[in-house]
Amino acid sequence: MCAGVRPYDEAALTVHLTRHGVAVIESGPRYGSEGEGPSLYVRDPEGGIIELKGPPA
Repeated sequence: MCAGVRPYDEAALTVHLTRHGVAVIESGPRYGSEGEGPSLYVRDPEGGIIELKGPPA
């Protein structure tokens, strides 16, 4: 699953997720339906992977 996040502030998202016990698995630029942009991968409580995708660069 992928969720678009706007505005996208990777540092703020990482701090917020960490405070709530969610570890960031991977981060970096990824190509998506709107073009290449930043993203974070996290796991949901059942172990599924969720991508949090920022707007294209």
